[in-house]
Amino acid sequence: MALRDNILSKESYYITETKSLKRIIDSIDENIPTICFIDEILRGTNTVERIAASSQVLKYLTLSNCICIAATHDVELTYILEKYFENYHFQENIIGNDISFDYKVHNGRSTTQNAIKLLGILGYKEDIVKKAEQSAKNFLNQGEWKAE
Repeated sequence: MALRDNILSKESYYITETKSLKRIIDSIDENIPTICFIDEILRGTNTVERIAASSQVLKYLTLSNCICIAATHDVELTYILEKYFENYHFQENIIGNDISFDYKVHNGRSTTQNAIKLLGILGYKEDIVKKAEQSAKNFLNQGEWKAE
């Protein structure tokens, strides 16, 4: 947590994060349980490699003497790792131009999406919001992104 790019040490966010994860892995001791909290694992890299690498790192941690609590918006990870992690989520309630959260932990993976709705609530141009909604809908139906 609180990781960032560091121009002075010439380390990108991704390098900083991977070093942090490596420290967690290296600290695991078979005699002393480790607990770790990971927020949006490997968010500093591309989607395909993030999902592939994240799933293996998180799986490794859970199979070691480690209790790992990971927060992610990568729904793919909730499916790939469902044998190793229990899924919980927060819920939002959108009424008109207001969004609220109950701040309660709910069982299972999230089945709602709100990022594009939030763009509209925050005043993004309707054209951007509508095209984003259509693009997401197309991806969910066809499993691929279309060039524009």
